[in-house]
Amino acid sequence: MSEKTGTTERRDSSTSSVDIQQIEHVPEGTASPGKALFMLLKAFVGTGVIFLPGSFVSGGLVFSICLMVFIAALCLGSFQILIKAQRHVGGSYGDMGRELYGDWLRYIILFFLCLSQMGFVASYLIFISQNIGLAVDTLTSCTSPVESKYYIWMVLFIVIPITWVRKIARLSWAAIVADIFILFGLICVLYFSANQIAQNGPGPGIQSINPTDFGLMIGTAVFSFEGIGMVVPIVEGMRNPDKFPMVMNFGLTIVACIFILIGTIGYMAFGENTQASIVANLPQVPLSVAVQLIYALAMILTSPFMLYPALTIVEQGLFGKGGFFGHRSGRISRKWQIFKSFSRSMVAVVCAIVSFCVGPDGLDKFVALVGSVACMPLCFIFPGMFHYKVTSRKWAKIFDVMLVLWGIGIMIYTMYVNINSWIHPAASKRGSVGLCSA
Repeated sequence: MSEKTGTTERRDSSTSSVDIQQIEHVPEGTASPGKALFMLLKAFVGTGVIFLPGSFVSGGLVFSICLMVFIAALCLGSFQILIKAQRHVGGSYGDMGRELYGDWLRYIILFFLCLSQMGFVASYLIFISQNIGLAVDTLTSCTSPVESKYYIWMVLFIVIPITWVRKIARLSWAAIVADIFILFGLICVLYFSANQIAQNGPGPGIQSINPTDFGLMIGTAVFSFEGIGMVVPIVEGMRNPDKFPMVMNFGLTIVACIFILIGTIGYMAFGENTQASIVANLPQVPLSVAVQLIYALAMILTSPFMLYPALTIVEQGLFGKGGFFGHRSGRISRKWQIFKSFSRSMVAVVCAIVSFCVGPDGLDKFVALVGSVACMPLCFIFPGMFHYKVTSRKWAKIFDVMLVLWGIGIMIYTMYVNINSWIHPAASKRGSVGLCSA
C-alpha cells in the first residue's frame, strides 16, 4: 500500500479536526514549499518568543544560548521523525497514536494537546492583563484603582464570543492582523533593547549560567517551540510533501536564530531586571505604550486560535460520537447549540481562572511549567514512540528510545525544579519596572 493511500484510508475527519486545526487552514495538496515555509515561521514565531529574554535570567546568557541551539536541533530531529511516521501511517497526531498503540494513547495525546493549548492561552491572558495595566498606569499617571490581573476578566468578554465560531477559516482576518501586530511588536522590542544597550551599556547582573534556576529555562525553551501542533497539518497541505524535510531544516534554523537574537539582546539590555515578558521592560513613552496595547490586542486575537484544538476536543468529548451526552447536533436542536457554546465558554473561563490565580509575578514560572508538563511529551516522547513502531533500522530505534527516555527524564527534572520554585521561592533579584514601581 502506498503512503498516500494509507494516509487517505486511515484519516478520520472527525478526529483530525479535533486534534490539531490551528491558525490557518491549508487546502490539502496545494501548498508550495514557499507557502509551507511561511506557515512554519508563522506557527513558531509568535507569542512564546516574547518570554525568552526573561527566561535568560533563569538560565544565564551562555547557558541559554547553548540550550536554545540544543533544543532547536533536538526539536528538528524529533519533528523530522514525526513526519516520517505520519507519512507512513497517515492521519493527524491523535490518529497516529491510535493506529500504532491503540485508543489509550490517542486519549493521552488529546489530553496533552488540550493541556498545552490551554496553558498557552492562560499565559497569554496574564501577559495581556499586564500590558494593559502598564499602558493604563502610564495614561492615568498611576491613578488607576484597578490591579492589572483584573483586566483578565475584561478580556474574557472579548475572547468568549470568538470561541463560539465553529469554522476557524472565518477568523483568518484576525490571524493576519495578529501577525502584523506581533511583527511590529518584535521590531520595537529589538529597537528599544538595542537603544538601551547603546545608551547605558549592558544591564546589571548578567550571568553566564544561573546555577539556581537554570532548570526553569529548559521548560521555557521548549514552550517557545509552540508550533508543534502545526507540523502535521502543514505537511498534509503540501503539494509535494517529500520536500518538507528541507523546508523544516531551513525554517527551524531561521526560528532558532530569531529566538536567540531576541533572547540575547533583551537580556543584555536589562540584565537581571528583565521581566517575564520583555514588553514590560520598555520605557514608558508613547511608542512603547502603543506596542503594549498592540501586542495585547495581537494576543487577544491569537487566543481563540490557540484554544481551537482544546475547544473541539472538549466539544467532541461531550457531544460527539461516543461523547458523554451522546451525539448531539446543534444544527437540529437550539438547546444543544447553547450547551455547546457554554462548554466552549467554560474552557476560556478555566484559562482565565488559572491566569488570575497565577498573576503577573508567577508568569515566568508558569510558562516554564507549561513547557515542562505539556510540551515535552508532544515534542519528544510521542514522536519517538511513533517512529520506533514504523522504522526497521536498528540505529533509528536506538535514537527513538533515547529521545523518549530523555523526554521523560527532562520532563520529571524540570517539573521538580519548577514545583520547588513555587513551594520555596527564592528572593528575586528582578527589580520592578514601570512608571508606578517607585
